[in-house]
Amino acid sequence: MNLKIWLILSTLLFQLIQCDKDLIHFLREYFASNYIHQLVIFACWNAIELVKKITQLDTVVSYNLIHEHIDIISLLKVNYYHIGVILDYDCPKSNFILKQFSDQLVFNDSYFWLLLTEASSPPTASLRDLPLTVQTEMTVATRKNELFELYDVYNPSYRHGGFINITYKGQWTPKNGLVNKLTQYKYIRRQNLSDLSLNASIVLTKSTDMDFEKYVTEPVNPQLDTMARFQHAVNLILRDYYNFRLNLKRSSSWGMLVNGSWNGIIGEMLDGVTDLSSSPFYFRPERLSVCEYTVSLWNVNIGFIFRHPRKDEMKNSFLKPFTTLTWSVSLVIGITYCICLFITVKVEACFNKFEISENTLMSIPASESGLITMAAISQQGVSNSPSTFSGRIVFLSLFLWAFLLYQYYSADIVSSLLAKPPRWIISVKDLLDSNLECGMEDILYSYYFHKLTTDPFARQLYLKKVTPNKNRLKGEFYLAEEGYKRVRKGGFAFYCDFAIGYKIIEETFNDDEICELQEILVIKPHVKTWSVVSKNSPFKKMFTYGYRKIVEHGISKRLYPIWHHRKPICPEAHNSKPSPMNFNDFCPALFFLLIGVGVSIIILAVECLHNKFFESINLKNMLIETKSPSFNGEKHQEVIEDLQDF
Repeated sequence: MNLKIWLILSTLLFQLIQCDKDLIHFLREYFASNYIHQLVIFACWNAIELVKKITQLDTVVSYNLIHEHIDIISLLKVNYYHIGVILDYDCPKSNFILKQFSDQLVFNDSYFWLLLTEASSPPTASLRDLPLTVQTEMTVATRKNELFELYDVYNPSYRHGGFINITYKGQWTPKNGLVNKLTQYKYIRRQNLSDLSLNASIVLTKSTDMDFEKYVTEPVNPQLDTMARFQHAVNLILRDYYNFRLNLKRSSSWGMLVNGSWNGIIGEMLDGVTDLSSSPFYFRPERLSVCEYTVSLWNVNIGFIFRHPRKDEMKNSFLKPFTTLTWSVSLVIGITYCICLFITVKVEACFNKFEISENTLMSIPASESGLITMAAISQQGVSNSPSTFSGRIVFLSLFLWAFLLYQYYSADIVSSLLAKPPRWIISVKDLLDSNLECGMEDILYSYYFHKLTTDPFARQLYLKKVTPNKNRLKGEFYLAEEGYKRVRKGGFAFYCDFAIGYKIIEETFNDDEICELQEILVIKPHVKTWSVVSKNSPFKKMFTYGYRKIVEHGISKRLYPIWHHRKPICPEAHNSKPSPMNFNDFCPALFFLLIGVGVSIIILAVECLHNKFFESINLKNMLIETKSPSFNGEKHQEVIEDLQDF
């Protein structure tokens, strides 16, 4: 009898030890397959040997008996990226652990839950009320002797009214080991969100009479709110990909930190009202703690656009062909030739034995030498020339030098009219130093531009030419249509998203005006905007994967030309068309002409007065002579004739 009892007890003990070995092997293989090396166990096991063997696994193990005063935070809120949590669900107070965890932490993918039970099926009724999400990592292992059957448990979003989903995952046996049938990427197999209702917010800066839903979904006037409407179009693709409903609402702004609190979309995310944004965000360091950036889908080409001046206002068009040094050397050479010509004429006058005629090179050599030099430079003819060999050599060399100088000058002028006009305003600093007026689009971002930009020249330009002051009370802020009207008139640079202006430019500008446009990006390279979800959102990785699939499949590329108007193209034939000289370029020539006419009239008046004055003096002298005793009849007759001529 005693032998029989001993055999029964020995068999039970052997089965218990064997079962413990199966559990240990299962735990080791399961967590090793998920690359988990830190384990926290909540159980009520009394088998000391089992506990010892579990704590001897090649991982960091913390074993805790389940009781009401257990500190979940200190045990599970650690710095590990992934941590395994084992819960013996058959223990009397196992639901207490789940409740404490639900109240203090979240079921995200940092915690790999394994619920052990000897029930025939997972405890669906108890798990239904847990705040699980689509990123939850929870597995229920039902044990029957040496067989462990595994079930994957998650909820698309308990907070949004989702329903629990339990899927058969695989099994483990000592003979076959771990067999996992769910080999797909987690967010592919959980792709169906079962018509879950999510909230999105969008910022619209333009006012329109269209229906809100129609305005944000249909590409009518795509140049308005381009960036936000494109992002919403991508979100609609994401909605269909994951099968959820998108409730869209309009928000006042993207979100700024004002008096210690966030407004706009970010404020709504922090309040739990909004799950994702249909307006992309710029990447700002201060926003990292309040929202989650996912994927960049839209590159913003934002900067100043203007009609580039055809000439540099700092330099006259007629002085452009030569540099300052060339002009200085030419002036010195011209003066040298004039002096040499004057010297040769004076030498010729010393040896000339004939009578010298009036108003010739020999009679007034200084004036005539200057006029001959000016005539040579301007390619004009002269009435006389030197007769000596030395003078003629100077004369011919002067005209040859002037001819070459004129050829280079005129060729440069002509080529400048045939070639594409040079662009010298190519940076923000060049724009700051130019005499162009500047303005910005009247949107919220423009008013914070000087605080957000890191370019010192852009900040100076904003303060100097845009910001309100005593001369411009409202500042240089305009609607897009008004701003581009001023751009078309010229002399004005407008800061705006180029996607907004391209359609306006194509519809209102002619070819000449389009070809004169110059763009200056304030931030280089192109500014990227990012899709954003709420902080610690369970949908972050899922939506990131979805956005990347949209990019990979070319869907975003197909949507881009629908919402982003193409850049107006300058016709190739336009560059080969000669550029006519406008009136402003020709003004200096008219100015010099008027100066010459004015000076000649003044000199003419002075000469007339001079002649009148001396003729009146001569007349008086003649009258005095007629009264003298020595004045005879013949002289009297000559004076009478002179007076008649006068």
